[in-house]
Amino acid sequence: MSIEAELSDLMVGAYAHQKNGELSLAIQAWNKLINHSSADQNLKANAHLSLGNLHQLQGNDELAIESMSNAIRANPNSAEAYFCLAYLEQEKENFNSAVEYFEQAILLKNTDSGAFNNLGNCYDRLEKSNEAVNAYSQAISLDKHYIAAIYNRGNAYIKINKDDLALKDLNKAIELDANFYQAYYNRGTLHKRMGNTTQAQQDLAKAKELAQQELEIKTQH
Repeated sequence: MSIEAELSDLMVGAYAHQKNGELSLAIQAWNKLINHSSADQNLKANAHLSLGNLHQLQGNDELAIESMSNAIRANPNSAEAYFCLAYLEQEKENFNSAVEYFEQAILLKNTDSGAFNNLGNCYDRLEKSNEAVNAYSQAISLDKHYIAAIYNRGNAYIKINKDDLALKDLNKAIELDANFYQAYYNRGTLHKRMGNTTQAQQDLAKAKELAQQELEIKTQH
């Protein structure tokens, strides 16, 4: 068997084990590929990425982080590895580290609206509202109907007292999803702060109504 065929068989086998939910066997196959003397750096980087995803599925974040870091060592231009590390750090609430990884990933690939939105969320948790607004705006520039980023930017604008811009974003979020009770609640709170008492009461009542409806639907399932 040629070396190319051997490497191909290892990769096909690893993906097959993953597809069948045989995670331990998939991990073994990826490790064989990584340790194969003829595997190039790109192949190793891909294998480390896959290993990281499998370790994450198994709930082993430390091994996942180690694998993603190895992927970057094998291929310093692996945007996907940086994204994965960023999400892992975000889940662990290590927001400063997550920001660094997201920014590095975005330098390599700046077309992922979800990455910009999550970067904004990390900045928001670090109470850096202006940076959060900028990140959410980047997400929206890539996808003008990205409701989460629009809603999140509206909330960030509230924190820096840009009420008119906040209102515009919350209006847009409700326009995109008429059942978005959190947006109604935040808009109602904003209207109250702006002295728009009638609109505030209407929004807060609507938010309560929608939240109750959602709760009833969940309890029925």
